[in-house]
Amino acid sequence: MMMPVTPVWLEKIQYTPLNFFCDGWGAVILFFVLSGLVLNLKYIGLKTLPPRWIPTFLINRIFRIYPAFFVAILLSLFFRFVLYDPSVMGAMSADLNSHWRDPLNIPELLKLFTLVAPGIHPAQIDPPMWTLVYEMRISLFFPLVIFCLSRRWKIMNDLVFLAVIYLVCLVPDGATIHCVPFFVLGAVCARHLGWIRSVLGKFNPGMQVLWLAASVVLLETVAMATPYPLAGGYASYLCQQLVGLGAAGIILGCVSFANVAALLSSSPFQFIGRTSYSFYLVHMLFQLTPAPLIYHLTGSWLATWLTALILTYFVAWLMFRYVEKPMIKQGHAMAARFSKSPQASPTMPAK
Repeated sequence: MMMPVTPVWLEKIQYTPLNFFCDGWGAVILFFVLSGLVLNLKYIGLKTLPPRWIPTFLINRIFRIYPAFFVAILLSLFFRFVLYDPSVMGAMSADLNSHWRDPLNIPELLKLFTLVAPGIHPAQIDPPMWTLVYEMRISLFFPLVIFCLSRRWKIMNDLVFLAVIYLVCLVPDGATIHCVPFFVLGAVCARHLGWIRSVLGKFNPGMQVLWLAASVVLLETVAMATPYPLAGGYASYLCQQLVGLGAAGIILGCVSFANVAALLSSSPFQFIGRTSYSFYLVHMLFQLTPAPLIYHLTGSWLATWLTALILTYFVAWLMFRYVEKPMIKQGHAMAARFSKSPQASPTMPAK
């Protein structure tokens, strides 16, 4: 994203399944499917949904998403007005040069703070935040999905429910609504995770590789279809949903195949996982600055990339340690207090 000209090797793979290694869109879809799975996982196996579970669900989501998001906005404003230097942007990509050029739109900033207001466009503040807009909007009515999937349905009923969601969300130019099926797909996977793991866990190594390879191919459906004209928004929507199926396949493979699960449980991957939310929030800030200054001083893309990567992870770790963890804990505590039934007032003793 920083380089002004796409490298030749990248041009050769960007319309193939190997685009998996640099596919930001596919990674976002995987994140959405994973969110749906995790959000529904805690309700699986319950005979009845807990009292006041909808408000406690929303409290936890607010404390999970907003605190780090607010810190990222403050960092974005600091980077933009204190550290950003347009004079060193000449060597960077046209995409990076398109940001932070226009004056800051205060009404747009105020809308972004809500994460759910209509017509939010965060590109001139922190571009990756558009995904949080979808995440929070869908979180507001995700309890309805949890409620529907808590019914004592058979697996066929769940698949019919998922198919209905696909059809309901098949609307022209429905940006947020087009992402709803990804969350629902994850929620359906969570409901049957035990059975799926028991089936996939019996695969031999060859079948495991084939499963993950097929999932990666599906994840890159949009990338592979890019050179070809798609017949309207419906074909694009279909391609996006195939990407969602690929994302689900990768997630289910990772939790079902012992060797992959062991690798992802190792310390480096655990660190990457824990810091991933904050990393995502701030990674583009470091591409906008100080990356251009580093390249201006060194003339080396490798030095620029490594330095920006290290700085991003350092800040992401600080945000996780001092913002995310305390706020998640606070959210759980507040949700727990809210979910408790108020104690009955003591009765006055009879005279």
